[in-house]
Amino acid sequence: MLLFRRITTSGRFVPEIDGLRFVAIASVVFYHLYSALPEGGSHLPLHTVFLHGYRGVGLFYAISGFVLALPFALHYLAGAPPVSLKAYYIRRLTRLEPPYIIDLLLCSAILFVGYRISARTILPHLGASILYLHNLIYGAHSIINPVAWTLEVEVQFYCLMPLFALFFAIPARTTRRAALLSVILVAALTQFVFLDAPPRLRVSILFAIQFFLTGLLLADIYVVDWKQRPAADWRWDLISFVGWPVAFLLPARESWPCFPFLILLLYMGALRGVIFSAIFRNSLISTIGGMCYTIYLLHYRLIPVVTKRFTSIPVKIAVYLVVLALASSAYFLLIERPCMRKDWPRRLYRAATGR
Repeated sequence: MLLFRRITTSGRFVPEIDGLRFVAIASVVFYHLYSALPEGGSHLPLHTVFLHGYRGVGLFYAISGFVLALPFALHYLAGAPPVSLKAYYIRRLTRLEPPYIIDLLLCSAILFVGYRISARTILPHLGASILYLHNLIYGAHSIINPVAWTLEVEVQFYCLMPLFALFFAIPARTTRRAALLSVILVAALTQFVFLDAPPRLRVSILFAIQFFLTGLLLADIYVVDWKQRPAADWRWDLISFVGWPVAFLLPARESWPCFPFLILLLYMGALRGVIFSAIFRNSLISTIGGMCYTIYLLHYRLIPVVTKRFTSIPVKIAVYLVVLALASSAYFLLIERPCMRKDWPRRLYRAATGR
């Protein structure tokens, strides 16, 4: 397991967060997998749960909000040293870009060779995707890797996080959290009213800001109330036991305004519950969750490649999961995990030059 353990440069490893990443990536993978099955898998068990698997995207956004907000919260609320914005942006670049660009090139090769799409068609979309501008330019998911649209939204948040961190500069705890809760609620209600907004708005941070801010609110609680050491309480297990089924069974449109608040409760339960904290800390679950970026990049394009070769649905699902596990393990070890080291460019230069 240690071979596949995610590398953290800050030294702050919260295994429950990787466990929550597992839930997010599993829900997205099964959502796309079931959508590719005959009749969308509507005749299979747990269809409703997997039908709502797209909600894993909101789970991912809230995790990103928490993880990126934590250093800023520690500075403003606990007196830690200020965050170096230069180091912050360079780290985002060196950590995320190589796996992303390599995946886009592989997906482009699949389109060119496997689907016989011309380079003339592929290259404009590839360039827009590499620059995280495909959503803005085309107002649609990229033909290179359709799920990359969420990564473009994530990058918008990464760029804006230092501004969002100013919430933590509000000294009064009640005022600060009331401001965060108000923006979360207003954003969710506005999106509920304008669900038919133009595509360019729907695939932007404007339709996701409430989830990122939920992560900021969790970081505030984690630093101020829990002092980074959340105490276990079985009552949070009761909330989690009820809340997780609700998160994937509630009707889609009606649940939108309350979903960020439900995520907050579920994440607090994951960090403070006795049973659920142990589940999310499980080494297998947290290790797979730590590989979520690689799994997310690879999972979508592998679905038709694998499933079209079999007629039995159980065989389709089983073979796909095995292939995804093998491909993700190799990609994670060879591409993503080395990029988790802060000094990987220097290591690569030394290996290439022998210096």
